[in-house]
Amino acid sequence: MSDEIPAQMTATPWAAARWVVRPVTAADWDAAAEVWTAAHPHDPFSGPELQHQTEQQEAWGYRHTALVAHAAGSEVVGVGLLFQNPGMYHPQRFGLELAVSPEWQGQGVGAALWRQLLSQLGVWQALSVRTLAREDHPLASHFLTRRGFVPGKRSFTSALSLTGGHFDETPFLATEARLGALGVRVRSLAELREAGTPDLPRRLHALMSDVRQDVPRSEPATPLTFEVFEEAVLNDQGLLPGAYLIAEAPSSQWIGQSTLFRSEASLDVLTGLTGVTRDWRGQGVATLLKLHIVRVARALAAEAGGEVFLRTDNASDNAPMLAINDRFGFVRDPASVSWALHLAETTG
Repeated sequence: MSDEIPAQMTATPWAAARWVVRPVTAADWDAAAEVWTAAHPHDPFSGPELQHQTEQQEAWGYRHTALVAHAAGSEVVGVGLLFQNPGMYHPQRFGLELAVSPEWQGQGVGAALWRQLLSQLGVWQALSVRTLAREDHPLASHFLTRRGFVPGKRSFTSALSLTGGHFDETPFLATEARLGALGVRVRSLAELREAGTPDLPRRLHALMSDVRQDVPRSEPATPLTFEVFEEAVLNDQGLLPGAYLIAEAPSSQWIGQSTLFRSEASLDVLTGLTGVTRDWRGQGVATLLKLHIVRVARALAAEAGGEVFLRTDNASDNAPMLAINDRFGFVRDPASVSWALHLAETTG
């Protein structure tokens, strides 16, 4: 937890050549988010959103730290985060986020941040740390390889333009009609709340716990507690309740879900977990949910004005969902690679 950060991290900042690395303060979050968004424009964050993610780690009792880098007396040019993933939790395994302003990349900022993050991992006796890096980044793979990280699973961020009238629903209407004839319907979280659905949060938690079991991931899945689900999903400020969609069978059984989120830093909308219960897979339920998600997203884009994209993220070995996205016209970005550093192997 944060009180395990070495004393020197809360007092005297480190200087690495020309860069000062220190813990983030409340006044730094907007600048840190600007750095992150400039370095990762496909994954934007606002300052309050980045701060909230760190506060969640604190609330859940997870070990975490957040550092910024700058030259003496100058603006923040780098940010480094260590955190623990509630969906793949292990007390000695960590996630890493590292970002440097594009104009300052290749000048030692990332190295200065990494030295202090690695020191913290040693204090925590971490077994491993994992990060994502786009394969088209000019420096990331070299930076990580030099420090002993090994590449693993690949994933794709894909985008569908919601601007203009280019999307054609026709290929998917037969699936919608067939499932409708079976009594399958799609309902939104907003609708379910308005209807006073009994025990709604618990039922949503049970559905997500069911459909996420077989999602490909870089580490073994761990159960999401109800408290984490409620805080990280249902109470997420970016969640769009009209676009948290549930597929319901005639027996009122919930058989699938999909969600949409929006960052304060972008007009684009991001798909969360789309999943179907095992008994209903292969029958077009995911396609039906995706169709409804696109409809809702297009309506949101029309309200927002300007160019808006619907974005999603899938592991490269999640062939069924990638095939569905391809049919809908999503265009894949260059792959992101999951890089892992196994510290037990490097430290003995």
